[in-house]
Amino acid sequence: MTCLKCGGPTVPLVRDGTTTNLCMACDTPNRNCTWCQVPMTKKLVGNGKFLHYICPKCIFQHTSKFSVS
Repeated sequence: MTCLKCGGPTVPLVRDGTTTNLCMACDTPNRNCTWCQVPMTKKLVGNGKFLHYICPKCIFQHTSKFSVS
């Protein structure tokens, strides 16, 4: 399945018995590095329960809980 906003691929996420298709580019919040202020790369980890951000410049990493609304 493809994202209606950007045309990118979606990832099925199953939570509490329901399946939601998420686009990695559109459906996850953007975040800038705390130190460099450059946009961080992001991906879903932990079976879609966490967002993992990595700064491409200083390799700072941050993981936060992700909830599907």
